[in-house]
Amino acid sequence: MTTGTTQPEVEDGAPARPVRVTIPGWAVAGPVPAAAGVFLLVLLLTLTTPSFATAENLGVIARAAAITIVVALAQMVVVAAGGLNLSVGAIGGLVAVVCGGLMNSYGVPPALAVLAGLGVGTVSGALSGAVIARFGISSFIVTLAFGSIITSIALSLTKSVPYYSLPVDFRAFGNASIAGVSVIFVVTILVAVAIGVIFKYGSFGRQVLAFGANPRATELNGVPLGRLQIAVFGLSGLLAAIAAVLLIARLGDADPTIGGDWLLVSFAAPIIGGARLAGGYVSVLGTVMAAILFCVLLNGFVHWNIDVSYVQLLFGLVILLAAGSDRIRQVSSEAAQRRQRRNT
Repeated sequence: MTTGTTQPEVEDGAPARPVRVTIPGWAVAGPVPAAAGVFLLVLLLTLTTPSFATAENLGVIARAAAITIVVALAQMVVVAAGGLNLSVGAIGGLVAVVCGGLMNSYGVPPALAVLAGLGVGTVSGALSGAVIARFGISSFIVTLAFGSIITSIALSLTKSVPYYSLPVDFRAFGNASIAGVSVIFVVTILVAVAIGVIFKYGSFGRQVLAFGANPRATELNGVPLGRLQIAVFGLSGLLAAIAAVLLIARLGDADPTIGGDWLLVSFAAPIIGGARLAGGYVSVLGTVMAAILFCVLLNGFVHWNIDVSYVQLLFGLVILLAAGSDRIRQVSSEAAQRRQRRNT
């Protein structure tokens, strides 16, 4: 689902009137380019690497993509509001510690431990949102600080030692499949559909997009911006927590550092998927396809015997390309707004 809205500047006391703008389809970022990239890469790998298109390898990709997609969605919901969340990975590490510690050290049933972890992730995100809303500090600074604090807490609680003795049924969930499809991948798709519905049809999603497009006009329309920011970062924390739960179930252990490599892909997937960095426009489908693209590419590098460290270089170049495309789309969108205002 691709969802967006832009709003013109308004005078004090005047109602905001949304202006719908079509984002140029020729941009290099968006659901169609991301899906095309996945198709072409899968085709190339299938033709050049016989072991790629096996059921076992596709299962590996699906389980990796399950986590990457949710991590990307955790960043996407904040980008939709024109913000950043640099604490996504740190929240994931803390949730792993909470879930792993409760199950491993205290014998808490997995379901209750997972609920506790999801609650911790949501509260962690909401706290950063509350600080941003209350003091007006940049989300970059606040989430960077919160990420450092949360990571310190997670490492202090565990002495940097993972929890290895997780319940058998919890570990089985991480590797189970339904009709040959990984269960955690199914869970991820359900999460993505839910986020897509929220942003496409829900009033909360529309408010987030309106806030990202024009905070002042949104406030004049009576939307409580403070509560909205808290809810956005709380949702981001919840999604990061879901990703952490899925990952520790897949790995079979709870490591406080599991989110250490999430930051880059969390930004890259939404951007390449078509999200506007300034806020107001996102694509859930594009984010999902971009996340899958990264996982297929990483898997392909392994099959091609290419040093996976080059993936980081490639991701960086792709982000720059997508950011340039985002700027082009923004300029085109602003020009379209001006034309529409002149014609009304």
